[in-house]
Amino acid sequence: MSNIKSLQRLLVVQSIYQLSINKDAMDFPVTNIFDQIIENSEYKKSISKSNLNFAKQIFLGVKDNSEEINRDLRRALSNNNKIKNIDPLLLAIFHPAIYELKYGPKISKKVVISEYLIIADKFFSSKEIGLLNGVLDNI
Repeated sequence: MSNIKSLQRLLVVQSIYQLSINKDAMDFPVTNIFDQIIENSEYKKSISKSNLNFAKQIFLGVKDNSEEINRDLRRALSNNNKIKNIDPLLLAIFHPAIYELKYGPKISKKVVISEYLIIADKFFSSKEIGLLNGVLDNI
């Protein structure tokens, strides 16, 4: 992952995941959360060249549209897959992906899905990746 936008998507996923496990961090400005993750990452040199506007836009978009995103996710999931049963990291991937597909700037659906599948591939097996692909394809 070397494309700046791809790295920023990964940064957003990591930030959302961090907030899901550390509710106290919600009080921090998003730039502080980004800075902490970047400082401790292997891609520090690559992403520091960017101004992170794309990541901020996605992160704030997820935050502003969280109710709608959760509603969309519930609709897209089968009865066997409930939000409460989904791994928090997978949820952290679903949220920005759904934001980009439905509420964000118009980017090709194929590109958005591909980007988040690449992120998911770093953390999950084919079962979770298949779930992500199926849900995003139906958004």
